Order: sequence, then C-alpha cells, then structure tokens
Amino acid sequence: MKHDRVVGDGGNLTVYERPDRSRYALDKRGFGQEYETDSPIFGRARFDSRAMSSGSWEGSRSEHQHRTPAENAIGAGPRRRRGWSRS
Repeated sequence: MKHDRVVGDGGNLTVYERPDRSRYALDKRGFGQEYETDSPIFGRARFDSRAMSSGSWEGSRSEHQHRTPAENAIGAGPRRRRGWSRS
C-alpha cells in the first residue's frame, strides 16, 4: 500500500490507485473497500489513513499487513496523565 498513489476524495473516503491501476478507498479509521475506476472523485484528499489500515477487506487486492488491535486503535499511543505533576 505504501507505493499506491493518492487519487483524491471519494466522499469521506480517500481514494488510492495501485500500480496496476485498480483503486480502493479508506475511511478515516483505515477501513477499506475496492473503488471502481469510473466512480467520482470530489477533489483533493483530506486525509491519508494507510498507516491505520491492515489492507484486508472483502475483495482486497492489497497485501495483508498483520497488525495488533492496539496498532489499529484510534488514539493508540502514549497516554497523557491528567492533573498536576512534579517536574
């Protein structure tokens, strides 16, 4: 997926084109679907969620990337402690 080209906005989806000219779309959470080449593009893409996508969905031709559920979680990463702390 890292070699795929960003095509544009598919309506709350970012559309990508593979080297073989087939297309797929990802939502902000990285969930994907195949995207027909004659489907509309509404301008420039507003986000790139390939880093959150496993590349696996029904009919996917992308290479599956094994990720743990924590890697796919929105907001995964270091947690901030709330409240006063000594420095």
